[in-house]
Amino acid sequence: MKFLFALLLLPLFSTSQTVHTKDGNILYEGKEKITGVSELEINNRIQHILPSLVDNYQIDKQSANTVRARGELKLKTPFNIIRTVHYSIELKANQNGYEYLIDSVSFTEQKRGEKPDTKSSKEVVDNMGKQGAVVGETERLLNETDMQFQKLLALLRSGMRKQQIFLKI
Repeated sequence: MKFLFALLLLPLFSTSQTVHTKDGNILYEGKEKITGVSELEINNRIQHILPSLVDNYQIDKQSANTVRARGELKLKTPFNIIRTVHYSIELKANQNGYEYLIDSVSFTEQKRGEKPDTKSSKEVVDNMGKQGAVVGETERLLNETDMQFQKLLALLRSGMRKQQIFLKI
């Protein structure tokens, strides 16, 4: 009986939204370790890999060990709707690996033949507090966005490690 009661309360305590937020804005940050490679080599790998992973890659700022760029993600939609996620990604090479930051996320939705509507990530995340059909659509949008960002980070991590293995052979 206690198990059934706990099972019924589980949806109240779990959140189905998986997107990473900070102060209501979508934000992904973290560190990845790469051992046995110099900071210069890590920076060279970042310079090589990042343009191939980020759609519509545009460098905002570049220094000796940091790259900040803008990019886009195209989300799956019916034919009559175009939905794009715009974001900034910053990678900073250091002695033990690299740090990443994905922020400045905004969403643009356009029905073909109409003007595009752009919303900040805060506006979209705030829609989760509303009621009705908008919550379901917002949850699908945020989940797909999270999956795309997780895929981008996994490909970046994998690409950095593959180069590490390739260079050691």
